[in-house]
Amino acid sequence: MLRVDFNYPLTRYLYRPVSRPLAARLARTQFTPNQVTILSALVTGAGGVAFLFHAYVAGVVLALVGQIADCADGDMARLQGRTSPAGAFLDSVLDRWTDAALILGLAFSDLELYGGPAALALAGSFLVSYTRARAQSVGVDCPDGVATRDARMLIIMASALLGWIAPGLLLLAGLGALTSVTRTVWAMRALGAKKDRSSL
Repeated sequence: MLRVDFNYPLTRYLYRPVSRPLAARLARTQFTPNQVTILSALVTGAGGVAFLFHAYVAGVVLALVGQIADCADGDMARLQGRTSPAGAFLDSVLDRWTDAALILGLAFSDLELYGGPAALALAGSFLVSYTRARAQSVGVDCPDGVATRDARMLIIMASALLGWIAPGLLLLAGLGALTSVTRTVWAMRALGAKKDRSSL
């Protein structure tokens, strides 16, 4: 099966150019990578609160700042030689919390209009993450797809800025479901090939 690599454009061209020099400065302070991870989650979560109160531009700005800090924690850990499974686990779990905060913030900004699409978007977003996590737990990885976290964040921020919240949430739901299905197919094939090799 063809694997499509979307290369996380927001991370490569927007977050990382800022997060790397930020991490270099933070690495010389008393801050730890895990503290930066928690701070990034709080800032991104604040973006969801801003969405709730219809402060969509402020919410997007907070989400962007939070995502830059979320990249800085990993850069900082590498600079300090502090990379660890515990740090990766914390980062991944808090990413799910912040995904939920942003989607729910949009939902509760007008529950009648956005509640249904937000529920679908939340399910689609979490299916993407769960599919990859479950695949990794059985020895394969499937990081690709059209609804990587970069794409999901871009959809959330663009829909908030443009006022296309319901269509954006429905797009997020659809792409999330599609990515979960394609990741499942790829993982099943990879596991089958792995079983075939082990039987040789």
